[in-house]
Amino acid sequence: MGEVVEIMFGNAFPEIHKDTTAIQTLHSNQQEGHWSEETIDDDLKWSFALNSVLHEGTIEYQEMALLDTKRFRKIHFRVLVIDGKMQSAEKDEFIYHECLIHPALLLVYSPKTVFIMGGGEGSASREILKHKTIEKVVMCDIDQEVVDFCRRFLTVKSVSLKATAFCNKKLELVIKDAKQFT
Repeated sequence: MGEVVEIMFGNAFPEIHKDTTAIQTLHSNQQEGHWSEETIDDDLKWSFALNSVLHEGTIEYQEMALLDTKRFRKIHFRVLVIDGKMQSAEKDEFIYHECLIHPALLLVYSPKTVFIMGGGEGSASREILKHKTIEKVVMCDIDQEVVDFCRRFLTVKSVSLKATAFCNKKLELVIKDAKQFT
């Protein structure tokens, strides 16, 4: 069963479309420009104005898009979208990853090795590698194209090249389905 996607036009009258696959939509009109909209729940949507769609395509395991938002134009705020869901935003991804990683590592007494399922953008690895006790981080991601894309278009732009996890010798990158990795 499809979901209903509402597209707002400049005259403030919505046009309703029944779409069987859309979770995240890109739409535009002459007055308001381009917008990205993601359905979070039946009664909740997340949308923001875009300068442009920098990249959009289907790769082996998923659909991927890189969006350049209008609201944070001076900061060049890029958003990574995979399978219609926002995965990361250059300007504030650190908030999520710091809150996810640091408390978890503090609960484990001086871990030496950490395994990450997914994490293709490298942000979780970056935060883990800030801990002095870490000797090795194994990041297992199913999609080499996503990892390569993030290395090229996200990490270098948001963090200096020297600070990226991908340049750290302690990081072991495994391209494989993490559920099958043992």
